[in-house]
Amino acid sequence: MEAATQTMKHQTLGPSFQSFGPNFRIAIVVSGVGVLFSWLAYVTALEMRGAVAWMIFYFLAVGFGLLIARHLVFRVWVHETGISYRGLLGYEELPWRELERVYFGSYDINVHHIPLGTFYRLRLITKRGKKLSIGERLHAADDLMELIKSYTLKEMLRQAMHEFWAGVAVDFGAVRVHRVDGLKVRKWFQWVTIRWEELADYNISSDRTGFGRWNKRFVLRINSERIANIHVLESLLDEARREFKKKESFAAR
Repeated sequence: MEAATQTMKHQTLGPSFQSFGPNFRIAIVVSGVGVLFSWLAYVTALEMRGAVAWMIFYFLAVGFGLLIARHLVFRVWVHETGISYRGLLGYEELPWRELERVYFGSYDINVHHIPLGTFYRLRLITKRGKKLSIGERLHAADDLMELIKSYTLKEMLRQAMHEFWAGVAVDFGAVRVHRVDGLKVRKWFQWVTIRWEELADYNISSDRTGFGRWNKRFVLRINSERIANIHVLESLLDEARREFKKKESFAAR
């Protein structure tokens, strides 16, 4: 994460207070792979002296060049009213009020038991269905996610709680929450139902999310990046369980 060197004024979002640039670790890896494959294709083209071999070389060289350029020019600015971003195709703005779904997850990469670090995937979807896939391109994507959480949690949670208490199944992608039926979790090719009285606990993190059940020995786990608005899901489950415990305590009197 890097602070914006100067206050930037954009079309509708006002001045930015923080910026996020490209992940240079990924850029180095992509560059290395691109140079290796392009060099192999070049050597092969020299030996074969055929049009097809040269076409493959040019295709690889141009393709990896565009991929690296796409990575290096990408930048995100954070504003009080939303985020803006720049890519190869230009500049775009995304107000917080237009953001509908946030998918975020982390994973560790190890090569021969040597840790290369933790990487993050971040995908945003607007109410109009427009998608912004940041992937591994951005440096400190976890810090950006924390800012997104702080600006979107209140309104998203308000909407989710309204649907929940109205008896609507709240959709979080691979998890659905219903006031009566409990939780439905997408595991591989089927939905697993966990009723409220069966739910022992839950553990939500950036890499894996687990749901413990009283009548099951093993915890039901799924990748967190499959869950939309995971920060809202955690707050909704906390609030719902508090309300249900109050009702159970009142009924026991």
